[in-house]
Amino acid sequence: MIAVSYLKKALQRRYDAAAGLALLLIVSASKAAILNLPYNWDEMGAYMTPAHWLAQGSLLRAFPGFHPPYMFFGHPPALYVSVALLFKLFGEQIWIAHAFIICVSFLGVYFTYLLAACLSNRTTGFLASLFLFFSPLYFAQSGMVQGDIVITALGVICVYCFFREKYAAYLLCGMLLVMTKESGAAVILSIAVYAWLDRKKDQDGTMAALLYSAPLLLLGLFFLWQKIETGMFLPNQYFGANRFFTITGRSLTWAFVRQGRIIMTLLIIAAFLLRKRAWKEEFTLFLLIFLSVAGTYSFIYCTARYVLPVFPFYFILGAYAVSLLFGNSKRLIAACAGIIGLFAALQYGAGTGSHGGYEEDMQYVDVVLNHKAVCAYVEKTFPGKSVLAEWPLNEAMRHPFLGYVIRPLKVVAAGKPYDVVVFTRQGSPDNDALATLKNLHSEKVFERNGKYAEVFLANSAAALHEEK
Repeated sequence: MIAVSYLKKALQRRYDAAAGLALLLIVSASKAAILNLPYNWDEMGAYMTPAHWLAQGSLLRAFPGFHPPYMFFGHPPALYVSVALLFKLFGEQIWIAHAFIICVSFLGVYFTYLLAACLSNRTTGFLASLFLFFSPLYFAQSGMVQGDIVITALGVICVYCFFREKYAAYLLCGMLLVMTKESGAAVILSIAVYAWLDRKKDQDGTMAALLYSAPLLLLGLFFLWQKIETGMFLPNQYFGANRFFTITGRSLTWAFVRQGRIIMTLLIIAAFLLRKRAWKEEFTLFLLIFLSVAGTYSFIYCTARYVLPVFPFYFILGAYAVSLLFGNSKRLIAACAGIIGLFAALQYGAGTGSHGGYEEDMQYVDVVLNHKAVCAYVEKTFPGKSVLAEWPLNEAMRHPFLGYVIRPLKVVAAGKPYDVVVFTRQGSPDNDALATLKNLHSEKVFERNGKYAEVFLANSAAALHEEK
């Protein structure tokens, strides 16, 4: 019997290793094209600019009191330190940062497989991991160095360790989770509440809740340290000029409706209504995570990627529901192929919308490549000229490490003398004012799949340029 049990476990490990290898190949092949892509929007401003600054000196500067209050947007230091350390070890290259985040996104995909396999079976696990990876929001974010994709991966790892009763691994990952981004606390809180509900019948609920909420103590100490050093628990420059509390349904639609997810949501509802005894007790934790993440962001400022931590658990429920509804192997394959095909079709949206980096899907690549073409043209054609631009092109032209220019350009602020004006529809609202400036001559228009930018010359500079 011992030999049979050992052989069974060995086979299971081989299946899991094979699934992991397959998923690694899928993730790596799918994201290889963006390795050297310049940084985009918040990836550029909120993460890579601070990481670049940190890599130029001591990593201790990531902690409160050792840097300007707004340098890291109030976020805990784990992601900044990780990227800066990689730069120190291997040199500051865009592909290094992107390779790191691709590896993290793979971990999110693989532990989604492991968790679903643990709670259901390996077929459900593999389907859940594919649904997660090919969902447009996760697919796009898996190529950008931002905190939300990291806490998504760490969150599902924590839940897996919780159900497998690997407390040491849970504690380590939980501390990394909350020290990457403060919103990761929602997952830890959900686990602690579930542990209390699950074990209170054994009179161990309070102790279990305390044990599994331990990472929150570390986050609390970080915020206290930040308060002492800066006078603010969350020194974030964005919330200095915008409302922190804003009641919308944006988080719920991004979690359960948009980008084709309404179909999966309906399948989940149908499965649990039509199949008796389909509900598993462990799914209660998933509901707590939905409530703590998507529910909380219904009352505070939310952008699409903030709801990513619910995705692994949502797609596990989705894969489980699809397996229940389409038990026949041929029907199951057809249904899953249809869902993945839908997600793949929605990877690249098309539109001419204004403002924003299009980071919700792969349209962001068009934005980045279009902006890179603009920056390269201005750098080559107008060396030494004063350039008026707004976010994000003003930062892209100033800092070569962001991947848009080889040498810093002379970028000026509004109200200062300028020779060249660069306008983009895919930027902050301040760009709109640039298109209304007088005495400008249109020099060149850049367009890529509906993403639009234009270079103008001041009339005096245009005359000199024509003479040349």
